[in-house]
Amino acid sequence: MLEGLSTGEKGALITSVGFAVIILMSLIPRLRQIGFSRTAKMALSWILIFGGLIFLVAQWPTIRSALDPASPRMSGEEMLFTAREDGHFYVRGAINGESVLFMVDTGATDIVLTLETAALAGFSRDTLRFDGAAQTANGMVRIAGVRLGELTIGDVTLRDVPASVNEGALNTNLLGMRFLRTLESWRVEGDTLILRP
Repeated sequence: MLEGLSTGEKGALITSVGFAVIILMSLIPRLRQIGFSRTAKMALSWILIFGGLIFLVAQWPTIRSALDPASPRMSGEEMLFTAREDGHFYVRGAINGESVLFMVDTGATDIVLTLETAALAGFSRDTLRFDGAAQTANGMVRIAGVRLGELTIGDVTLRDVPASVNEGALNTNLLGMRFLRTLESWRVEGDTLILRP
């Protein structure tokens, strides 16, 4: 009966049944006081409330990815991301444990951070050396090289990762080919980006 269910679904089902049994057992003494009909309604209400909460917890990864397309949906070993309205793919990751939003840019060689993200990752503007330059859609900009202690995207964690901080008016962090080349494969199918670690 449970063979077609995932581990999370089995856990949610077993927990739901356990809560239902506990609720029913706790209401048995009330049968004489308030009658069977009211007791059954009360039990059903509690079962629905707890069942709904357990369902939400079990389905949270799916719900989160639906609410935030930048969070990966897992399909076996692959991470799937849906394009946003602007046609770009955005990926939520973490630098040194801090949540960061990236735009995937196959035209960018490097992982490029905004000044705000660099500060969040522990690189204050005062300590950065903008001794490099990069050609962007807005012309030449100065960049500073940094090394990220830890970069995590879904199930992929890289350590001591070279990256650049853009001194210009960059609105979004870029996840360029430096990251994509660490994967076994990546591809785009329709409006879905598929990353295989």
